[in-house]
Amino acid sequence: MLYSFNDNYIGPYDTPTLDAAGNVYGTSPSGGPYGVGLVFKLTPSNGSWIFTDLHDFNGSEGSAPVGGVVFDASGNMYGTTSTGGTDSQCNGGCGTVWEITP
Repeated sequence: MLYSFNDNYIGPYDTPTLDAAGNVYGTSPSGGPYGVGLVFKLTPSNGSWIFTDLHDFNGSEGSAPVGGVVFDASGNMYGTTSTGGTDSQCNGGCGTVWEITP
């Protein structure tokens, strides 16, 4: 086992992404201060892993990210949320595509 999520977060639903430095990236469909999901990074450190919350979704910008993340050649990270956003046709939003820029 590399890392065990606590009861404040549900672990990732999709395959995590590994970068060249050995960091692991993924999403959690719940957790964070708004309880609707986050993007995380696990950094190796002396035989253990450091958890970093990279972004907390708030609902209007998306919620419940259940997919993985991908990077482009510039290091920008992309992913999707399954709900949230601003489309009024869906109760609670229809989801979003997001980007995190390094």
